[in-house]
Amino acid sequence: MEVAFDADRKMMATVNQHQNTFNIYAKGAFESIVKCCDTMLKNSKTENFKNKAAWIQKVDNLAIQGLRVLAFAYKESKTIPEYENMLQQLTFIGLVGFIDPAREDVKETIATYKSAGISVVMMTGDHPGTAKKIAQEIGLLGLDAPIDKVVAGKDIPDMENLNETDKYKLLNAVVFARVTPKQKLDLIALFQQNNNIVGMLGDGINDVPALKKADIGIAMGIRGTEAARETADVILKDDKFTSIELAIKQGRAIFENIRQFVVYLLSSNLAEIISVGVAALLALPSPLLPLQILFLNLITDIFPALALGLGKGEIDIMDKPPRKPDEPIMTLKLWKATIIYGLCITAGVLGITAYAHFVLKSTPNEINNMAFFTLVFAQLLNVFNMPKRHLSFFKNEVTLNPFIWYAIALSLFITAAAYFIPPIAKALYLIPLTADKFGLVILFGFASLALSQIIKRL
Repeated sequence: MEVAFDADRKMMATVNQHQNTFNIYAKGAFESIVKCCDTMLKNSKTENFKNKAAWIQKVDNLAIQGLRVLAFAYKESKTIPEYENMLQQLTFIGLVGFIDPAREDVKETIATYKSAGISVVMMTGDHPGTAKKIAQEIGLLGLDAPIDKVVAGKDIPDMENLNETDKYKLLNAVVFARVTPKQKLDLIALFQQNNNIVGMLGDGINDVPALKKADIGIAMGIRGTEAARETADVILKDDKFTSIELAIKQGRAIFENIRQFVVYLLSSNLAEIISVGVAALLALPSPLLPLQILFLNLITDIFPALALGLGKGEIDIMDKPPRKPDEPIMTLKLWKATIIYGLCITAGVLGITAYAHFVLKSTPNEINNMAFFTLVFAQLLNVFNMPKRHLSFFKNEVTLNPFIWYAIALSLFITAAAYFIPPIAKALYLIPLTADKFGLVILFGFASLALSQIIKRL
């Protein structure tokens, strides 16, 4: 017979038959075991358990050292005990304190979360003293942290009758000790009601309701129960707390890469539209022809944009607070940036068009080709406008991304091939240009990038 461990009871017991005697052995949290004991074992003799307060102090002393404490008790019976009476009139045996140290890399991860604006809260069934000591060791609590940063389960008020003082205390607590599964569920609901996105990390059956309630349920893949893994949204295959940091970093990087991808494509295509439209209004030779636009969209737009999607994210991506859940991909600031980049590329294209038409007196075909190659070059350089302005222009997630350089090289190679292969050049209306005209193409292409950077940083 067995009384299984229960998170509310915080203890378990088994019945073992030895000849004609039935022995009940129990283990669990001291405060749960001691309630069932009226005697204690001392010097192999049984005596009344009178000094419970002294033992409570011993448990507290062990817990303050960071030890997990288990209490043990037993009872002998001549007959098979009834289930309801198994945990009554036990004899207290003693305590065992053991250490279960946190991984060494957890402290560094906690510091990273703090700099990223992510609050970490510990909810555990351990003794408050043990939980506090572990929290201090991993950097979750300072050595001089206020006492109200650690809340015991017995001190958590009923959520239905929560006043503002209690709510403030719970929302600002860092450690919750001796909590039940229901209290975990209630605390998650409280955090969610106060505009927090909650990620819950758990491994046991008792964690299932909380994992399901959380915005993101995270289960241990190795030591986690099957029920926890089935309920969770994310499973840690290595059971490492640090893996969550990697997932957050990658998630932020992917979101920013999508933004860069969209801004790059919109600004590049906006430049094409405005360049053709303004040139038509000013009666200038067309800077782009239909097949040339198709070439741009298939070659010079796509490869750099795809390379942006393979970036590892900004160097300081984990030093920023989380974005708002309802924040759109394209914010007002990004729309402004898109328009500015598009107009700067347009300025470069229309600038060389006007210069070739009014100053060089070039033919319409030459003007078209110079504008086309300028647009190709300016769009490729536009990729370097994507990093945030607080980052170095020369060292950022774009310049450190090797795929960007591969994409630029591939786009230039395909453009050069189109220029030198007669059938393709004829289809795109490309004609031979002199070196000085290609020099102007490079000049106006770089001018569009320089203008973008000046406006961006001012």
